[in-house]
Amino acid sequence: MEDAQVRAPGRRPRADPSGRESSAYPGGGESSAHPIGRGPSVSQAGPWPVLSAVVCALLFAGLATTLALRHGAPLPGDAVAHTWGVAHRPPEAVALARGITATGTGPWPYVLVVIAGVIAGRTAGERLRAAIGALVVLVAGQLVRTGLMEIFARARPAPADWATHASGFAFPSGHATTSALTAGLLCWAVTRRARADLARTTCTLAVIWAAAVGVTRVYLGVHWASDVIGGWLLAAAWLSLWWWGLARWLPVESAGPGGPEAPGPGTAPDASHPALPSEASGGSPPSDSSGPPSSSATPGPPPSSGTVAPTPARPRSALARVLDHPRPFPPHEPLPPPHVRPTPDRAPPARPTHTRPRAA
Repeated sequence: MEDAQVRAPGRRPRADPSGRESSAYPGGGESSAHPIGRGPSVSQAGPWPVLSAVVCALLFAGLATTLALRHGAPLPGDAVAHTWGVAHRPPEAVALARGITATGTGPWPYVLVVIAGVIAGRTAGERLRAAIGALVVLVAGQLVRTGLMEIFARARPAPADWATHASGFAFPSGHATTSALTAGLLCWAVTRRARADLARTTCTLAVIWAAAVGVTRVYLGVHWASDVIGGWLLAAAWLSLWWWGLARWLPVESAGPGGPEAPGPGTAPDASHPALPSEASGGSPPSDSSGPPSSSATPGPPPSSGTVAPTPARPRSALARVLDHPRPFPPHEPLPPPHVRPTPDRAPPARPTHTRPRAA
């Protein structure tokens, strides 16, 4: 029973008292391959990125169609928000709003996107690919947003109500779109690599920052509220469309605290996870699975000082581990000998005959 528990395939790694997770199979590893841990895989999210892109694109198209039919005139909510912002402008609030809105343009979004790429990658090559991919998403989104602004050509509010500098058309808002794209890429990076608590905190702060940038555009009088909402919808649709592409471009990892983890190199067996015979001897697993394996295996010779240690193998699937280390079955009782059938040279004994006496 103890051996069956050790060799049970497909089970989750058990944590030892030190707080780390280990594996009883060859090539098992800890979850600390990256300094900040590993998050859930993006590719396992299912079809929700495509559905989100479709829903946000339809909402954006509906809003744009409504504004086009009104020839860019402000909606009822636009006028209410604009009037309230103009009427409530103390100097301190205006200075704070200008400082927040300045972070939604210029070099800041691009710096944050590069940082997101560094977080998303585990190796130097992955970090480079992630940073390039995030920059492509941001720049391509900016080009799409600029083209849509030229197509709709919606006028901004009256310049007399502006509390900061602005240029170009109004719909969709450039600051709102850029900050939302940057926040989404940061969320993508931390949910891919960071721990769950750190990812939640970072995503919350990123969303609050993007929302604050959009609100300041309305408060400073340079955008209508519908411009900001349109920028958020455009960014959400664009991010959802590229989410799947970035997940396909980068290697997939699905591990996190409390969840199933693909074993990696570097885990030593402990008291709760004894080593298998093949691990102790350094050879191939025993071919005879009819009985329990021997616990006294001779360890292999240590590598000499002049040899280079082999590179640890990549994590193997549960099916491969089961095939390499089959679970031993209990020995069967010997079957009874087969029934000996009569042969021609071994005839059965003659049966006695009983005859009746004849009557006289």
